[in-house]
Amino acid sequence: MTLDPDIAGFLSALRSAGAPPGFSGTPGEMRERMRAAIEGNWDPAEFAPVKSVDDVAVDGLRLKVVRPLSDGSVPTVVYFHPGGFIMGSAHLMQDVARRLAHDLGACVVSVDYRLAPEHPFPAAVEDAMTALRWVADHVGDLGGDPARIGLAGESSGANLAAVTAQRARDAGIPVAGQLLASPVTNFAARYPSVAENADGYFLTRDDLAVIRKLYFGDDDARAANPLVSPALASDLTGVAPAVVGVTGFDPLRDDGTVYAARLLEAGVPTTLRVYPGLIHPFFGMPGLSPAADAAVSELTGLLGGLLGGALDGAPAATREDA
Repeated sequence: MTLDPDIAGFLSALRSAGAPPGFSGTPGEMRERMRAAIEGNWDPAEFAPVKSVDDVAVDGLRLKVVRPLSDGSVPTVVYFHPGGFIMGSAHLMQDVARRLAHDLGACVVSVDYRLAPEHPFPAAVEDAMTALRWVADHVGDLGGDPARIGLAGESSGANLAAVTAQRARDAGIPVAGQLLASPVTNFAARYPSVAENADGYFLTRDDLAVIRKLYFGDDDARAANPLVSPALASDLTGVAPAVVGVTGFDPLRDDGTVYAARLLEAGVPTTLRVYPGLIHPFFGMPGLSPAADAAVSELTGLLGGLLGGALDGAPAATREDA
């Protein structure tokens, strides 16, 4: 595998600037670095055009509702931001939510779930389910179709999407599709990609150790809980069809690949895409690299296929290495 040249330049610039690891320092310091890095490099004028963006509070949970330019009945997607359960917000990921709304022609509900360590597991899991229940109850008001609700997330957000897809099945809430970008689904496993990509590719092995400690106390019993590690659920049958995207230079590459295989084994229609030259978290980096931009477009299009109805003759699972 060869690292994408634009991504390689980005990583080189970070090293030259002496940027500290993303998960070093206190949670407050981590969050401030993320905020400064994102807000210092974005141009809201370049965000995808949408009809409206509204902030909604549901029992103290903050949601950012992004409505598309599309008229008529539209899909509704519940989006969970990345950040290792410790950082991030709907505000900082509004460019991602707006692009999803624009490209899918969907109403996107971006969830400001509670963050660890102030609110460790299971706070984020409960917030995720609260958001889905609210969407299901108000989908008509959102301009949506109850048969076209989707879940999407990246990294820790993909974990929450996967957990919520399983809980939705158990609660009888229809979910048409789930998009999992660079998901972490098994905190109890030690996959080869963690050692292979331990350092130098933005997310590190040490970062994963910090996430374990702050999210669930680095407790092995909690790591085995399917609400922490959705890949360890005893039964995956009947969960929403999935689109899974992983990258070559990611400690979590094997995690996402194995989860896609487990879904397939359970009979869940699943599409896997592998982007060898990209890093974690690529889904939020389309402005850095044309390859990342193309990956985002492809995965979003695949989710759109699930929300709009499966295409006749579409394969159950595919792998793309370029």
